[in-house]
Amino acid sequence: MKKPEYWQESIDYLSNIDTKLGELINKYSQSTLTTRGDALETLMRSIVGQQISVKAAASIWQKIIDLLDEIKPDNVLLVGFDNLRFCGLSKQKTQYIINIAEHFKSHNINNDSYWHDRKFSNIYDELITIKGIGPWTAEMFGMFYLLERDIFPIKDLGIIKAINKIYCVDEEPLKIDQIITISDRWKPYRTVACWYLWRSIDNDAVLY
Repeated sequence: MKKPEYWQESIDYLSNIDTKLGELINKYSQSTLTTRGDALETLMRSIVGQQISVKAAASIWQKIIDLLDEIKPDNVLLVGFDNLRFCGLSKQKTQYIINIAEHFKSHNINNDSYWHDRKFSNIYDELITIKGIGPWTAEMFGMFYLLERDIFPIKDLGIIKAINKIYCVDEEPLKIDQIITISDRWKPYRTVACWYLWRSIDNDAVLY
């Protein structure tokens, strides 16, 4: 696994412009955002991890690994719906993973060069054509596989929770426009800011 080349410059920048975020960066200084380097695995993990804890997602993922042995589109399609479902996935998540595997197979995506030298906006547009991949999953792919530096997943409940916990000055939850205003100061490193926000609410580092 590798971390982004921009990591040090991003944490220096964020620490200087946001004291509260700087405190988080200092607290979790021993860990960094990393990529697993496998596009299919990142997408599948993103589906598994939707709306459940990191710990619960890890448990389900281990069962999937045991079932598939190797993360390949053919393996996913070979084991089929029922076996994947038995790993602890909902019916919807199971179908979404099969849809992703079918997309990889039909587009002959068998190595990481398929994604290289393309704009994230182009990749995003392709991904959301796959039933089951919405904006959030595409954003996770951008953050954790492509290592795009400036993605802000506005509908991520963990991010909203963390921002309210750190930046809310009274008991009234922040409005979306207030959250966006706060996040705008982190440009062009919103991905990094989000990674530390996740760390602030979960003992386990997020890694898709």
